[in-house]
Amino acid sequence: MNSLKSALVSVSFLLASLTASAAITEGRTANDRSYMSGGVGLEESERLKQMADKYSLQLLISSRSGAYLADTHVTITGANGQKVLDLPLDAPWLLVDLMPGNYKVVVAHAGRTQERNVTVAPSKREQVVVQFDVPADTAKNPSPSK
Repeated sequence: MNSLKSALVSVSFLLASLTASAAITEGRTANDRSYMSGGVGLEESERLKQMADKYSLQLLISSRSGAYLADTHVTITGANGQKVLDLPLDAPWLLVDLMPGNYKVVVAHAGRTQERNVTVAPSKREQVVVQFDVPADTAKNPSPSK
């Protein structure tokens, strides 16, 4: 019976770790370049930080207080006006392997939009941090009893 419990616990941990690593999304841009998104949780964030050097653009989306934001939309457009990437994000990190050139990065969150012009030079890495003003946590703490 104890070995069955141990096996079930082991399987549960294995499934949990597979689920956590599956949250990192990989895909291809319109120019057939790779991208990765994720960063929900410490493990994912650390993994993406380790991978960042392989991508020419590292985009991080947060609140002004530094809290990571998800539920955003990112559009990257090349100098010729072609959409290179148009993607809803459920995570704060986006790594994109862009060709050298000029790009417009537009990030939308909760009805607000921010835009950045980015120049990707050969063999260089660009890091862009987009921060939004978001309302403070509205959860009320119970008032201390008198």
